[in-house]
Amino acid sequence: MAGKIEIRKSGEKFRFVVLNRSGEKLLQSGQFDDKASAKRAASSLARAVSGAEILDATKPAAATKGSPRRPVVNR
Repeated sequence: MAGKIEIRKSGEKFRFVVLNRSGEKLLQSGQFDDKASAKRAASSLARAVSGAEILDATKPAAATKGSPRRPVVNR
């Protein structure tokens, strides 16, 4: 069983909560005015992270390796 994203109501507002397999809360969204908006945001999050790779953004980006350039010849 995978983790879950639950839509919850708090007062007049809605939010979504990401739970792991054990049911522990990992992440909680901000508040949304309606349930449809919260559901759209949760769906977007689920689509974005499924199959996403983890990148270490704390390290500087390595220089891209392009094809070696031929030297310019002045004649």
